[in-house]
Amino acid sequence: MPIARRTRRPVPGSRFAGTLRRLRWPLMIVWLIAVIFLFPLANSLSRVTNDSNAANLPASAPSTRAIALELQQATRHGSGQPQTDSAFVVFARGKGLTDTDMAAIISARAAVGRLAGQANGLAAPSPVQRSADGQAALFTANITAPANSQASVDTAAVRAIRGAVGGPASRAGDGLRAEVTGPAAVTADQGTPTTTILELTALVIVALVFFVVYRSPLLWFFPLLSAVAAIQVAQAGAHGLGRAGLTVSTLSSDILIVLVFGAASDYALLLIHRYREELCRHATTEDAMAAALRRTLPTLLASSATVTIAMICLLAAQSASLHGLGPVGAVGIVSALLAQTTFLPALLLVVGPTAFWPRVPVAGQTGSGQARLWSGIGSRVARHPARVALAAVVLLGVACTGLAALRIDNSNLAQVKGNPGSMAGAQLVADHFPAGLLDPVNLLAPPSQAGAAVAVARATPNVAEVLPAAPVGSYANYLVIMSVSPYGASGHAVIVDLRQQLDRDAPGTLVGGDPAVQYDITQASAHDALVLIPLVLVAIGVVIALLLQAVVAPLVLVATTALSFAASFGLSDLLWRYGLGYSGIESQVPVYIFIFLVALGIDYNIFLAARIREEARHLGTRQGTLRGLSVTGGVITAAGVVLAATFAALVLEPTVYLTEVGTAVAIGVLLDTLLVRTVLVPAALLTIGERVWWPTRPGRHAAAVPAGRDPVKV
Repeated sequence: MPIARRTRRPVPGSRFAGTLRRLRWPLMIVWLIAVIFLFPLANSLSRVTNDSNAANLPASAPSTRAIALELQQATRHGSGQPQTDSAFVVFARGKGLTDTDMAAIISARAAVGRLAGQANGLAAPSPVQRSADGQAALFTANITAPANSQASVDTAAVRAIRGAVGGPASRAGDGLRAEVTGPAAVTADQGTPTTTILELTALVIVALVFFVVYRSPLLWFFPLLSAVAAIQVAQAGAHGLGRAGLTVSTLSSDILIVLVFGAASDYALLLIHRYREELCRHATTEDAMAAALRRTLPTLLASSATVTIAMICLLAAQSASLHGLGPVGAVGIVSALLAQTTFLPALLLVVGPTAFWPRVPVAGQTGSGQARLWSGIGSRVARHPARVALAAVVLLGVACTGLAALRIDNSNLAQVKGNPGSMAGAQLVADHFPAGLLDPVNLLAPPSQAGAAVAVARATPNVAEVLPAAPVGSYANYLVIMSVSPYGASGHAVIVDLRQQLDRDAPGTLVGGDPAVQYDITQASAHDALVLIPLVLVAIGVVIALLLQAVVAPLVLVATTALSFAASFGLSDLLWRYGLGYSGIESQVPVYIFIFLVALGIDYNIFLAARIREEARHLGTRQGTLRGLSVTGGVITAAGVVLAATFAALVLEPTVYLTEVGTAVAIGVLLDTLLVRTVLVPAALLTIGERVWWPTRPGRHAAAVPAGRDPVKV
């Protein structure tokens, strides 16, 4: 008998196992060389990112032409494409400014004026302007810098301005408040995205989860190394796309890191989980890996295809930054798939089963505490599947009510965390000056229409002032200051009224400035949501239908994933509004969240449904569902924790919108992993029964399985 066991009969896949044995070293060497060769390109991705207003606008937006005129003038003056931000230095005393206060303010202005020849990009300050109520005064200073260094120049200049005004303000005595606000101060207070910290945090998270799941001091290193390799390839690919003219924003480049880390870790967990199962059934590592790849590769391909297709659907977006995220995200997912189906298997084959030390799988080994845990959950769900499904739907529906608190806010201040000087200063300005002073609208009028344009602006409701500004090319330039918030519904109404009246009374006049830009972005975002959401859902449904060879099951999976997205978004909105105190969400962020939650959340349903269908061929739908849940429960939960944790790392970034994306995806993935995939999907499949696989019937031979025998070849 011992001799007979050593003589293995040829089985399907032995040739594949031999190929894996021969290619393990070449594949590993090729990947290591590729990582070293591509590192310079990946490391310079930030040099091709574009966060300008033009990057978020469709070409057809009215404010796009105004931006184009400003850029053309900058180019004609030989300065490339510089940007100018304003810093507002505001002073206030509740009982009214005293003569001592005014002397201090004049002294502070002189101190800032002396900085104009020292601080890079800082211009001489404007005259002091006193508020109508006599309780506040302010002056402004413009800061000009190249587009790719605006943040660093703003930070240095604002820091210098705050230092210069601090002394005179303190000498005026207690009660005089002095703050620096405006676009330049907002940029300075936001800080610079910490890409290195984000990468290190993701690395630590993935390493910890792999260590906890497999309890091995060695195994975590191999999927982590392959994930890092995927990141390098993806960033190099994104760099190439940026150089080719595609808009790659900082948001896209930051999301790319967590997207690839999360997806690569998911793929690695699924492959390693199946590989460990196969090591208990095969005598050699090559045969075990060949069997694991044969079983998991179709699921991994379908999973990556859903995310990739969802990303490609973003090419239908009007916004240039959202449009650009599509190819960038697709490159990231493909890189993750390639790394975890070539580089990772090669690493594991070179190391052998020792990678699992000290819990090395042995042929003939069976049993798992996790399987018993998830079997118990499945059994409880199976007792009353219809009731369980209804209860889960009701819970998710209640969570959706959080969407009632959703508020869109595209103002720069809405992206600042905490209550820094820019926030406090903006409140002082709003208390004592017209609400739109910090963010005026630009009117660019042909000289022949300048008078008519000014008359229209002054007659428009909720316009406080119309001030002349430096001309832009051959166009006369005016600043329109609103008496209402430029980013709210009233401000949007002013922009619409201006454009309609100017088209009639001063044709050729352009309405620009940040409020107009953000209004156009909001309109484009609404269009993108209406187009992309159904497009992505249909595309994902088609991919799942092809994988499962069914119609009903894909509809169930897509519907549960869409419901999970709405519930997650509702819970996240409550957290942002009442937990973190954010004023609102940037208009493009919901589409970002939808793409990642639906495209990545459907992964777990694909992993589960594919295994259930495989088991249903032998056991029938009921037992196949319970078996599929028990054998995939642990690995899918671990994958969900990894993905949620990597996206949660975005909270370390300085801007609000990155935190909102990270928290929403983290909440959504956990909700999808722990409730939707664990409870709702199995309950729905059990309620529908064999009809869920219509028009095929994978469980039609289940009755032929001998009682007491597990026929599943896993």
